[in-house]
Parts: sequence; structure tokens; C-alpha cells
Amino acid sequence: MVPEHAGPYVEGSPLTPYAAGAELNTAVGLARLGVDVAFAAAIGQDPLGQLVLRQARSEGIDVHFVEEQAAPTALLFKHWSGLRQGTSVYYYRSTSPMAQGLWNVQAPAQELRAGGYTWVHATGITWMLGAGARAAADELLTAAKAGGSTVSFDVNIRYKLAAKPDWRALVEHLLPRIDWFLLGDEEAAALFDTSQADAVERQARSLGFHGRGVVVKCGAEGAVVSEDGRITRVPACPVPQVVDTVGAGDGFNAGFIAGMLAEWSTEKAARLGAVVGAYAVTRVGDNTGYPSMAEAMAELEGTEGVWR
Repeated sequence: MVPEHAGPYVEGSPLTPYAAGAELNTAVGLARLGVDVAFAAAIGQDPLGQLVLRQARSEGIDVHFVEEQAAPTALLFKHWSGLRQGTSVYYYRSTSPMAQGLWNVQAPAQELRAGGYTWVHATGITWMLGAGARAAADELLTAAKAGGSTVSFDVNIRYKLAAKPDWRALVEHLLPRIDWFLLGDEEAAALFDTSQADAVERQARSLGFHGRGVVVKCGAEGAVVSEDGRITRVPACPVPQVVDTVGAGDGFNAGFIAGMLAEWSTEKAARLGAVVGAYAVTRVGDNTGYPSMAEAMAELEGTEGVWR
């Protein structure tokens, strides 16, 4: 739920509902870039659950793995407040289907084990929703690896869900099972006492990471990729006005994954990620600003504004 105006909720600004969340945002970004994508989750049998389904379908996302359960769909309220108009989010999801463990992943796990998907992306939020969600997410990752999928993982720390030691433990639990490890510079500093991508990669490999590389997203400073210590830096894509930064990291993930799936170089894939992330901050709503592939390529190739 997003208010029409900045300021405290007590001022009574009208609210607009959006379907969002880190994993769904990434799915939306991928779909707009022309990637065939499926989304797996559990939602409630309520109007908000229908909103999630309707918006996902409108983006061309395959939702046959989305389960409808007799529990309320989670609500997240966003607002901007303070002198710097910082973004705050209030979560109401302790009774959601996934938080209650009402998520049966037998069907997607079976398709993953059969090699039905080239790439699987997840974030740490799912593991922190509860014991049931954690077990289900573990099962899906195990199935993905058995089926030969490339697995990317964005830690996506939310301290309202768990304390820093729990996030560190989760990362250590998952590092041996993933191919790409993505995190923000502040998350890297919190978990590894450094925001340098090569230093993070060295620590990750000492903890059992055998994957392709580490991506550290640095906001307005761009992103840095470390592959066996080989560094690739890409700048952020400048925008005329930042409206809302929420969803930019998920947009970067979508662009990076789409580029890697297209067998682009790591640098070009990361540049596409930077473009999608830049588009994200120009609009209210986590994923409303994500571009089509044609729009992203126009920016990536420097042709924006030619066709007028």
C-alpha cells in the first residue's frame, strides 16, 4: 500500500495497492525484458491475493506455481517521512500463508529436479518468514541444483524479520549451494565487515562458496562484480530525479540475470542491471518503473531520445 503523498499516515493520504515483494519484483523485471519467467509462492484466498495474481498475469508471468491458501495475504505499507523523505515500510505478514508454513512446493520442486528451468532466483526474505518457508525454500534450492539450474541469491536483509547474526548464519547455510551471490554494499559491510566485492568473495569462498561470482550493488556508485578476484565495475545510470529507491536492487537483479541468460559478458549484463535499477527509481511502486528490453537497450546503447 503506497500513499499518494509523503508524510505520516495520520494525515490521511489515500493509499494505492500494488503487488510487490523482492522476488515478484525480479520476476516483473525479467518478464518486461522478454524472459519467460514463473513465480512460486503462497498467497491468501482474498482480494489482495487476487490482486497479486492479476498483476503478475498482466506482466506475462507464469503463476501456475502460486498457491491460494485460507490465510490473509501479507500487507506492506510504504511511506516517506522526515526531513530527507526517507522510505519506511511497515509489515503485516505474520499470519500470511508462507509465514504459517502453508506452502507446498512439491510441484515446482518436481519440475526443477526434471531440469525444467535454466535459472532460479531467491532472496533471504523467504527463509526468514518462518520454519515452514525455510524448509520449503531449502527444498526448492536442492531441486534446482539437482536439475542443473543456475541459482542466484540476493540476501536482501530485513532486520524486522531477523537479527544480523541470523542473516549471517543463513548466508553461511546457503553459500555452498548458489552460483551467484548478490548483496548491497551496506549488507556486505554488515555481514563481512567490508563492501569490497573481491574481499567479500574471498570470505564467501572460505565458507564453501563454489559459484561463479559475487555482485555488490552500491546504489548511486553502480555495482562491482568479482569472479575469482577479477573485478568488473559498472557505473550507475544517472536519472533526472529520484522518486523512490525501493525496488532498484531487484531491478538490477532482473537486468543482470537477463543479460547472463542471453550469454552476454558479465560487464554488459551488469550494465543492463544498472539501467533497470535506474528506471526503477523514477516511479512510485516497487516495480512500476521497470523498462521493456527495447527501452533498456535504447539507454544501454546510447540511443535514448533519437526516435522522436
